[in-house]
Amino acid sequence: MAQLVESLGPASGRKKTAVRDEAFAIDDDFLDDLDAPPRPPPPSDSKPGRPPSPSDLPPPPADEAELEVDNLTKILVKNMEHAGEEGFFGFCNICEQKVIGSENGVQAMGKIYHKTCFVCGTCSAELRGKPFFTVETGILCDPCYHGTLERCSVCKEYIKERILRAMDMPFHPECFKCHDCPKLLDGIPFTTDADNQVYCLDCYHGKFAPRCASCGEPIVPEEGKEETLRVISMDKSFHVGCFNCQDCGKNLSSGDDGQGCYPYEGNLLCRDCNIKRVAAASGK
Repeated sequence: MAQLVESLGPASGRKKTAVRDEAFAIDDDFLDDLDAPPRPPPPSDSKPGRPPSPSDLPPPPADEAELEVDNLTKILVKNMEHAGEEGFFGFCNICEQKVIGSENGVQAMGKIYHKTCFVCGTCSAELRGKPFFTVETGILCDPCYHGTLERCSVCKEYIKERILRAMDMPFHPECFKCHDCPKLLDGIPFTTDADNQVYCLDCYHGKFAPRCASCGEPIVPEEGKEETLRVISMDKSFHVGCFNCQDCGKNLSSGDDGQGCYPYEGNLLCRDCNIKRVAAASGK
C-alpha cells in the first residue's frame, strides 16, 4: 500500500513529502467477499419519514477563529515542552523552528519570529527594531509600504487611510473641498470651472451663474433640480418670474392674452403699456 510520510526539514521547516510502497497479499476470503451479494446497511436510529436530528449530521467545519485557537494551543504546548531548554525563546511563527537566544528573536503582533525570518516581503530587509506595516500581502518595511501608496492631489502627502477618488485623481477626504469655501465635498454634488478648480454648487453658481437684470440674484436651479430656465432679452438675463412689464408688472414670459415683450426705449413693456408709451410720446 502506498503511504505518505511527512518529515520536517531541520533548517527550512517546510514539509517534505515522500512516498513509500508496501506490498500486500490478497487472501481467498477477500476474493469470496467480492463475489458475495452486497450486505444490507447497518441499522439506523432514524425512522422513515423523520428528518435527521442534529446528532445525525456531521459536525460543521471549523471556522478560521477555531483554527487560530487550535494553532495557538499547539504553539503554547510546544513552548511549554521546551521551556526548560537553555536560551529557548520560542518557536518561529514562519519557519516553525526553535528560536534560541532572545538576541536572535523578534516578538511582534503577539508572535515569535527569528530576526532573519521577520523581514520585509518586498525587499527582504530585517525589521527588528524598525517600523513596519501589515498589508494583505504580508509585512512591509516603511519605504516599501510608502512606495505602494498614492499621494493626495491637493497636499501631495501619502494617503495612508481612506482614499477619495474624483476626476481620476486621489484625495484625502479632508482635502477634497470647495475652492471658495471650506465645505467638504465628500459625497455631495460638485462642479469644476475652466481651470479644473473644484466648487460646491452654491459657490459655483454665485461666481459663474448669470445674474438677473431685474433682481440681481444668480439664475440657478431650484433645490433638488438640475436645470432652470432663464429669459434673455435686450442682451440681459432674467428669471422667468422677474421678466415683467416695467409699467404694470404683468409677466412677459408668455405671448397669450396679449402678453409678450414689447421693448420701448430700453424698457420692458407689455403690448398695452407699449401702446400707451408710444401714444404719449407722439402727443396723441
